[in-house]
Amino acid sequence: MTYRTIKELVIRQYESLGRMPPYEQLTALVRESFPHSKWKETHYAWYKSQIKTGRITVAGAQEIDDPEDIDAEVEIAIEARVSMERDLHAYLAKNLTKIEPGLRLHDGGVEYQTGAGRIDILAVDDSDRFVAIELKAGRATDSALGQLLGYVGALSEPRKDVRGILVAFEFDERVIYASRALPNVHLMKYAVDFRFDRAE
Repeated sequence: MTYRTIKELVIRQYESLGRMPPYEQLTALVRESFPHSKWKETHYAWYKSQIKTGRITVAGAQEIDDPEDIDAEVEIAIEARVSMERDLHAYLAKNLTKIEPGLRLHDGGVEYQTGAGRIDILAVDDSDRFVAIELKAGRATDSALGQLLGYVGALSEPRKDVRGILVAFEFDERVIYASRALPNVHLMKYAVDFRFDRAE
């Protein structure tokens, strides 16, 4: 079968399985149909999220317009999100007190490796407790909270009293409800404050 766009491929595969295809299976199809695509795991996650939230519907296969425009739009959206996350990461690593007074960066605390994966930022509070900070450029979902809990659990083995902070622009309702049952986890929303300087 031939596809005009990656979006169409994703929709057709979703239709045929009745669910999102596994990453490896979809990746193999994308690479076969679009060998020059820059497809990676973030693209898969983006499509999965768009379908789950109803922004892309299975019936949307009929709405496909110019194939190049659609795939370019997806690429731009993903790259913008990745870039925003990097900027947020760099800013907060140098300005941890904006999150909480007394927070400071742990030695090697940027992209700190644990048994559960890499923590975006590992900080220490004014009581010398570890604080794992997970950053999301847009909306934080269950998986972001699960990620953070994994880091907190991994850090709790050598030390007790570890806390977690999830920073995002907005949160799924389920994340908000879940955090209420987790006394050692806090949610923090950020807002973007634009500053303009002359380029001369």
